Amino acid sequence: MKILLINDSSSNPNWGDRAAAIALKKMLSKIGGQIIKAVTETDLYLSRFNNSDHNVAEHKTHKSIINAAKKFIPPLIIDIKQFISRAINNRSIIPNIWSQFEVYAELIIKNSEFTANMHRIISDADVVVIHGDGCMTGNNLIPRTQLFLTYVIKKYYSKPVIMINHTADFSHPILREIAVKVYPLFDDVVFRDNISLANCQDICSGRFAADTAFIFEPMPLSKLITVTRRDTYYDCWPDTANIDLEKPYICIGGSAAYPYIKGYDPIKSFYELIVYLQNTYNGQIVLTVSDGRDQDIFRPIAAHLNLPIIGLVTPVQQAVDIVGNADAYIGGRWHPSIFALRGGTPIIPISSNTFKMNAIVEMSGLSVEIFSATNLSHDKELIGQKLIDYLDDGKNLRNRLRKWADVTADTAWDNLSYLMTKQQ
Repeated sequence: MKILLINDSSSNPNWGDRAAAIALKKMLSKIGGQIIKAVTETDLYLSRFNNSDHNVAEHKTHKSIINAAKKFIPPLIIDIKQFISRAINNRSIIPNIWSQFEVYAELIIKNSEFTANMHRIISDADVVVIHGDGCMTGNNLIPRTQLFLTYVIKKYYSKPVIMINHTADFSHPILREIAVKVYPLFDDVVFRDNISLANCQDICSGRFAADTAFIFEPMPLSKLITVTRRDTYYDCWPDTANIDLEKPYICIGGSAAYPYIKGYDPIKSFYELIVYLQNTYNGQIVLTVSDGRDQDIFRPIAAHLNLPIIGLVTPVQQAVDIVGNADAYIGGRWHPSIFALRGGTPIIPISSNTFKMNAIVEMSGLSVEIFSATNLSHDKELIGQKLIDYLDDGKNLRNRLRKWADVTADTAWDNLSYLMTKQQ
């Protein structure tokens, strides 16, 4: 089965984006799928989905594409100057609203310079797999690009298209209007959380499967420490991680909420929380940078308090091993929470940019109390008490969480049920 994969998020250094995409590609290979083209997350951001190979000649510039396309846009339908200006500024010719979809689709199809490689790849593919991941939220370029490509492929190529492994937050009215029109076109829709599934019942017939990142499993601590006790083992320049896994430790991570909160600096709040935990928890505190935007938060704190910091470019499996063997994970990151639960590590959730942290704690059966990303200083005592409660629960809690994660991991393969049926 020849597959066009859209949104290979391994181009993003974020731990979770890499983990989910790496796992998905391995799973596709195991069921006999052949990825004939992977459009990366970076490609989507740049609308660079027409190139045939990242390692060959330079890509056509969007400016030349737009100039060549002028004749295809009727002046009465759209102002050309406005279109060109917006396209150059956005590095894209992706529509902004649903009413523009058909006009832009005709532009794409008629412009042979732009679609030559894309036409060949789509025509050669048996099925198009869109890895939704955590992109389907807000009114950003990437979710609109995924939905626009779906519209073009379904209307002009009549190819099967499936949207899998994703959270869908359609609280933004523009993205919701587009989703209402496009989601019924999918041949299969798979959500990675039950809240998305419930919220989207009115726009599509979707189903649940666990995030593909659940495929990663931490190594038992007893085996892990034989390798990791060596000095500098987890150092990722310029960060250092002087961590002793033979001694108890907790992991603290950031939140996807902070880039969307204007005028708020979380460093002070995290600093006060960590200092409080140092006086509450008799173990090591390890800072985890699972996304590039967390570096600016945790590097100053690590330097001031001399704490180990697990860097952004840490290999996924190593990150899973570290978080999955911690006493607890405190953070607002979806995939590190999965890494934690996979090893039985309880999570103390911080709010994120969507409802995904609510979803992961509900699915795992933990407390549904979500601590506000902007209120960590105020909530430090409550967070400290939750940590103590989890430590008191000890092995019983860890065993329950690990068993739940094992069972849940098996359902990750349900992301590919449509493809496996086609293979039979």
